[in-house]
Amino acid sequence: MSVTLATLKSVLCGASPGDQGLLQDSSYYAGIAEYINDAVTAIAAGVRMPDRQVSPPLPDLYLSDTVTTVLATPYVALPATYQRHLFMVSDSSGVRISPPRGGGYYSFALLLRNARLKDLSQEGLVSVVCVKGLNLYYQGIPTAETDITINFYRKPVEMVDDTDEVDGLPDHLAKKLIKHHVAKEIFGEGIEDGEDNRGVGYKFHTAKFFEAMTDLTDHVGIDAEPEYYSSNSFQDLGVCD
Repeated sequence: MSVTLATLKSVLCGASPGDQGLLQDSSYYAGIAEYINDAVTAIAAGVRMPDRQVSPPLPDLYLSDTVTTVLATPYVALPATYQRHLFMVSDSSGVRISPPRGGGYYSFALLLRNARLKDLSQEGLVSVVCVKGLNLYYQGIPTAETDITINFYRKPVEMVDDTDEVDGLPDHLAKKLIKHHVAKEIFGEGIEDGEDNRGVGYKFHTAKFFEAMTDLTDHVGIDAEPEYYSSNSFQDLGVCD
């Protein structure tokens, strides 16, 4: 059974205004949905783990979409649903379009370095693409509108109604992840259970949240391609003579 917004509200604030849940403060009831949605968004966007690694994308948020090049312009806006980790780009025939030579799909500096025209005004078929901000940059620039297929991980759908279900998180971890994320954020803002216990709630829920995030990372796994570097890249790093 999927976890609903009503379930999460009840866990955190109780079943109704004035009731007591985990937070023991009914004043948060009116705005608790925002904390809950923020928690899902933060997890989907990637959490910096204690080992400094970023948690992987959520498989259920994978999306394939199409953008269309803009005449005389070297970039086009990414879809509004885009959140992270664009990992495959192809033309209308299904042929992969490469990232900048020596880098990945987020290597804008390499796109500029490798571009023949540094203002990115070179016309022609799209042969290289990368992301900068919320735009997809490409070279060359087609003289007619051209479709490009992109594969990425989207934003989770926000929960509004009590019957709405958590988007993207596995059922067996969703409640635990969201509960502890919201609690650590609220306790971190200064709500504690007495002057002698300042910081205890925040530390407890932070630790439990990262325990749940470790379980999520193990459950999801790492789905990534190896990174390839040109010989010039190793020379730049001083690895080769």
